[in-house]
Amino acid sequence: MKQTFSDHTKPISRRAFLSLTGALSLGVATVGIPLPTEAVKFDRTLYKVSKSQLGMGTFINMIVFHPSKGEAEEAMGRAFDEIKRLTSLMTRFQSTSSIGHLNTTGSLKGAPPEVMEVLHSSLRYHSISQGAFDITVMPIVELYQHSFQANNAPPSPQALKETMNTVGSQHLTMTKDSVFFARSGMGVTLDGIAKGYIIDRAMDLLRQQNIQHALINAGGDIVVHGGKGEGKPWSIGIQDPWNRRRYVDVVTLNSGAIATSGNYEVFFDREKLFHHLIVPNKGTPAPSVASVSIQAATAMEADALATTAYVMGPDTGNRFIQQIGGVEGLIIKNHRQKISSSGWKRS
Repeated sequence: MKQTFSDHTKPISRRAFLSLTGALSLGVATVGIPLPTEAVKFDRTLYKVSKSQLGMGTFINMIVFHPSKGEAEEAMGRAFDEIKRLTSLMTRFQSTSSIGHLNTTGSLKGAPPEVMEVLHSSLRYHSISQGAFDITVMPIVELYQHSFQANNAPPSPQALKETMNTVGSQHLTMTKDSVFFARSGMGVTLDGIAKGYIIDRAMDLLRQQNIQHALINAGGDIVVHGGKGEGKPWSIGIQDPWNRRRYVDVVTLNSGAIATSGNYEVFFDREKLFHHLIVPNKGTPAPSVASVSIQAATAMEADALATTAYVMGPDTGNRFIQQIGGVEGLIIKNHRQKISSSGWKRS
């Protein structure tokens, strides 16, 4: 599901696809090491404070407009600490994390409430999407990865059939603080939902510290609050999948979130025929679409629904988006045709 969600220090750009126009001075191409905090006087009353760190397998940019530079920096430091804490719970790349433990042992008892919140939300999206969103596709993703690494070829039909027996969120049993796999060999990946959830929580923490104007961009999952000050909204440009110097659209937001899914970053093969966004009930890469962008109230919702609509394909995905209240979407087909929901906001 999009860029792999991890706590590795090496950035893996899944969705360096959304970029801020007029907001971020950093481009993904400039990323190599974390940059120091930058603070400049924005107007007579506000400082613009920017801070960037590596995390969740990508580059996280945070911008705050606040009267006090020191208070802004302190609040941002706490928000980054929260991102690190939540990542350590939800990454699948460490056996010591909650999700790592679940994937290793098949059960997780006394799970942290944040982990259970994301797992329960995942089941809700699985239900409303009729199975298109499914966190249990991890064994299929790993099957493709290992097959191409070993043989430079997709898995055999037999191997795919056997692995498909481990896929299906209906095989998860959950209580208030525990989760169990009903079948051996199962595994979950929160790649398509956890990043959005984590930056939502980081934004909540900023707001609790009296930050009224903020933006967090985690590799293309973007959540904003309060505009940039003086009544100015955030302008977010959606990059052209075929030319990163161009934007196919620009949206303006004062609050809310936007996220994009696409097949343009993570492929298993050099020919770029097999990508990482898997149709759960088929075990094959989703129909070819350049990207799906979703506007929603929260980054978690935008994150999950962008993956869902992509997996469904352009026409079904667009109909699905139209049926959900408070959500808008833009789908870009491989032949550059754009499909958008009726309320998609452009600048």
